[in-house]
Amino acid sequence: MQLVFKRSFVITILSLFVVTALVGGSKISLGFGSISQLQRNFIDGDLTATDIIDVHNWATGAEARLKLFFINVEGYLLMQQGDIIGITENGLPVYKDDVAQIISGMVGIGFSTKAATATKISFTMGTLLGLNVSPGFGLEFWMGSEDNVYEKERKEEFLKDISLAYRVRVDINFFSRFSLGLYYQVPSSGFSVNNYAWDALVPDWNQGRLGTAFITRVF
Repeated sequence: MQLVFKRSFVITILSLFVVTALVGGSKISLGFGSISQLQRNFIDGDLTATDIIDVHNWATGAEARLKLFFINVEGYLLMQQGDIIGITENGLPVYKDDVAQIISGMVGIGFSTKAATATKISFTMGTLLGLNVSPGFGLEFWMGSEDNVYEKERKEEFLKDISLAYRVRVDINFFSRFSLGLYYQVPSSGFSVNNYAWDALVPDWNQGRLGTAFITRVF
C-alpha cells in the first residue's frame, strides 16, 4: 500500500508540472547568475541562527538556466575551500581527506509554472556532481554521490551508479529580466540504474541543502 502511494504521488506531481507548463505557453530563454548555498542541512535540529549567518557555512558560485519551450535545462557550480585540520612544519595547511578545493553542483531538467503575480515555482530532477582537488592538483570527479568516483576501469559501473537528485525553487521576477530565488535541493535515496526501486526515489532529507540565486535573463 505504501509503495503504491509513493508511486502515485510521484506520478501526480510530475503530471501537474507538465500540464501547467504546457498551459503556460512556449518560450525560449537563457539566463545566468550567482548562487549561494548553505552547506548544512537546513532541517537539521542542530542548526542554529549562528550557523546560518556564518559565511564559512556557505558556498558561492554561478548558475545557468535555459528554457526550451516548456522544459528547463539548468545547472550550477559552487566553489569552496576544503577544511583545514592542521599545519605542517613548513607552515603549509593540512586538508581533511586531502581535499584542498571543492567544486560541486547539480545539472538537471524540469518544469516551471506561474504560482502568483511575478512568482514562479519550478521542479527539477537531475544529479549532483563534483570535482575534488588535492593540494598537489590531483583531481577526483564524482557524480550522484561523492562515493561514486570516476575511474577508467569502472566507467560502465560509474554511469550506472549515478543517482537522482531533486530541486524545488521559487523565483520572484522583476523588471522583466531579473529574478531572485530560493531553492531546496535534496538527493534521492540512491535511485540509479543499479538501484531501480521505488523506495530509492524517496528524498534523503538528511542531505538537503537550502540556497538562493540571482539570475539575469539574457533573452
